[in-house]
Amino acid sequence: MELIKKLGTKFIGGKWRRIGVFSCPFCLQKVERTLSDGEKCISCGCHKNVKHGDFGTKLYNVWCDMKQRCYNSKHKRYKDYGGRGITICPEWANDYTKFRDWALSHGYKENLQINRIENDGNYEPSNCNWVTRTENINNRRNTISKELIKQIEFSYNTEEYTRKDLAIKYNVSITTIRRILSKLIGGL
Repeated sequence: MELIKKLGTKFIGGKWRRIGVFSCPFCLQKVERTLSDGEKCISCGCHKNVKHGDFGTKLYNVWCDMKQRCYNSKHKRYKDYGGRGITICPEWANDYTKFRDWALSHGYKENLQINRIENDGNYEPSNCNWVTRTENINNRRNTISKELIKQIEFSYNTEEYTRKDLAIKYNVSITTIRRILSKLIGGL
């Protein structure tokens, strides 16, 4: 677990022990532990008391990875998620079963990945769907072909589509559409 703050000492089990506040990497709860115990533990105990029975499944790992990207500043992808202010709605962040229920009722399959429709938006029911790996790669902020840019510009100039319609049609974020139409990406 990650040490957040040292608190001082407490008399525990007949000995004075140094105490700290730690953040659990699984549930993100803050727990008070002795420094030696907190540094050895991998979680607050939540992963041992999993009530949903999904610990270790692909969907549970999607949920854990999503939380790590958004809230663990030491995660290799934090700068692209939490570092940009992307968060997870409290309903999902605090309750795996609510995330699981949403996922299963919105097309989750093991070969799909979670996708934020609005690339600068948060992980929440109105901004997420399930897509293939290829679709997810194509929706990254830095991946867009000149041909796709031309198609988007052409479609927009027909005046038949709103920016949101184009984002859905071409499976890119509204921010990407805005940047293309304002020529921020067109010069690629």
